[in-house]
Amino acid sequence: MKQLQQLAERVGILMNAEVELQAGECLVKRKRTINIVSHNKNFSCTLDHDISFKHVQENGDALNQAEIFLLPSELDSFINALHQYPIPLPTTYQHRVDTNPDIICVYLSSEEPPEDFARRLSTALNAIQQNSLV
Repeated sequence: MKQLQQLAERVGILMNAEVELQAGECLVKRKRTINIVSHNKNFSCTLDHDISFKHVQENGDALNQAEIFLLPSELDSFINALHQYPIPLPTTYQHRVDTNPDIICVYLSSEEPPEDFARRLSTALNAIQQNSLV
């Protein structure tokens, strides 16, 4: 349990987020505020990303999952950052995208060390943040 706690703390630092352990699963608490423009109205909302890992194996791999909300204009930058990250995507990686006109939800799943997943995901989130500042 102590090793899981230490791993969770490292992932929290990498994701710049709080973490919580629940029954062998690490929940990463990361929020993001976005502005949605729809039908000439502007909405600001804060969203909770669902990010977690569980079933840590002896080799360090775990089942990593994330549900990330993006604006349609951010999707390409986010996916490109995931794919161009220096650590190759694992063979057990999947993502799918659900869209509506105003917001996109990207579901990610992989089996790899949680730190690798966290670094890649954090880099992708930083990429869209950097693009919004330009």
